[in-house]
Amino acid sequence: EQIENTQYVDSLCEDYDIEQRPALPKFSCPKDANEDEYLRHLCRQGWRKHNLNNLSKEEISKYVDRVNYELKVLQGADLSSYFLIVRDIVDYVKNQSWLPGPGRGSAAGCLVSYLVGITSIDPMEYGLIFDRFYNAGRNTEDHISMPDIDIDVPIDKREQIIDYIKSQYGKDKVSQMITFNTMKGRGALKDVLRIYGNISFSEMNMITKNIYDEAKIADELQIMKEQTGKSSIIKWSLMNNEKELKQWCHVDKDNNLQGPLAKRFEQAIRLEGTKTNQSKHAAGIAISSNRLADVCPMIYDTKTKQTIAGMEMQDLETLGIVKFDILGVAVLDKLMCINSFIEGKN
Repeated sequence: EQIENTQYVDSLCEDYDIEQRPALPKFSCPKDANEDEYLRHLCRQGWRKHNLNNLSKEEISKYVDRVNYELKVLQGADLSSYFLIVRDIVDYVKNQSWLPGPGRGSAAGCLVSYLVGITSIDPMEYGLIFDRFYNAGRNTEDHISMPDIDIDVPIDKREQIIDYIKSQYGKDKVSQMITFNTMKGRGALKDVLRIYGNISFSEMNMITKNIYDEAKIADELQIMKEQTGKSSIIKWSLMNNEKELKQWCHVDKDNNLQGPLAKRFEQAIRLEGTKTNQSKHAAGIAISSNRLADVCPMIYDTKTKQTIAGMEMQDLETLGIVKFDILGVAVLDKLMCINSFIEGKN
């Protein structure tokens, strides 16, 4: 009877897939234009604003080819709404007489962003590459990769900007998000060595200084993950920094760890990636076309006394929720303050 009841319950369960393509909220365009048309209209406005018609025929041809190529790639991935939302946020900052950042990282290589006012750097003038920012090769039939445009804003104004985003797209559809700190290679190994306590502090530092920083080998770690199914900073360091680490541990021809501290290194490798504590993402804002509480768990943030999305950004994007980065940058506050003194406002 218990087996029959179990099978009956199983028969009632439906299969479903929670993974979705990015579901951006609908952007309200003027004059009943759709998002693609409005983005092209803004590009034409930006073209006139930056006086690009005053360039030579050869230069104009290069700009035309570039903007058409970018729009083909971006609109082919249905990303017009993303750029319109980012532009709307940047415009709000400018309209408050606050200072946004001019453009950060690879996003400055996008001519569309320059024309619509998201960035203030002409990528053609500096030879910046659009494909480093975004390219169609990142997408598959089942997955659309989202662009990553960091919006730098004054720290003191960040909460007000987030409130504006909520007022535009719905308080129940906009939220900050959770993040977890994890054990990295050097820290994991140091913790293991410290727990056993039979190695001096100075020797511990001699060992761990030969473990690479994750940021410096990010691409190599990604390749390692693709080839083996997992990545390890410690294992990569042993394979590529063999001379400095061999007296304590090394990788033999069968890909096993050998040496007097091999067991300690193995334990540290197992600990890599372990979550150590929970916090709020410093920049990420989740914007959904649906109520966030309906599509992801929410947790209570004791500092802001509000609920925030209880999943990390990669998992949220898998659910179709789009992440926007609103970064508070102290130097923008300082520049605004200096400008106020110059203008005699303070």
